[in-house]
Amino acid sequence: MKKQNEKSELGVKMLNAFDEADFATIQEIVMSGKRNLDEITEVEHWNWLHKVLFNANFRVPPKKTIDYLIGYGIEVNAQDCYGMTPLHYALRAGNADAAIALLEAGADPNIPNIDNLRPLSMAGYTKDRLDVLELMLKNGGNVHNIINDNETILESWKPNSVSSQWQIDIYELMKKYA
Repeated sequence: MKKQNEKSELGVKMLNAFDEADFATIQEIVMSGKRNLDEITEVEHWNWLHKVLFNANFRVPPKKTIDYLIGYGIEVNAQDCYGMTPLHYALRAGNADAAIALLEAGADPNIPNIDNLRPLSMAGYTKDRLDVLELMLKNGGNVHNIINDNETILESWKPNSVSSQWQIDIYELMKKYA
């Protein structure tokens, strides 16, 4: 049990270090042989990108951390037990910089999770950063993917009389790629 506690404590230390972009601490732990960056959790199937983005916010982890993990070779399109990719988690957190780093590394905005939620349909989570949506669209985001009750992503964003300007902006940008 002591070994498991140590592993958990080191995992928390690594997550905190990733939040601070403290790569010296990461290297120290990895070099000790007690944790490694190739780990995938047994139950959730999380790689380190999933882990750092799971409880993320719009600032943390910083883009430097995402770039570091991508540079190491962590799979950007890996799906966890819920079908979620790191891009799903970055968008859910509203972390536009992390999403951009993932997209620049080849993250696919069309991968559905187990509930058929695709990163492209999550554009509202980064509504103040239309550059994220534009990059998803430039990277092959398909606005014609079916999501809710035979409705396309584009149709799901169609504005109505009570739509906010940001919703209209998302729809208009998606329409350009229809």
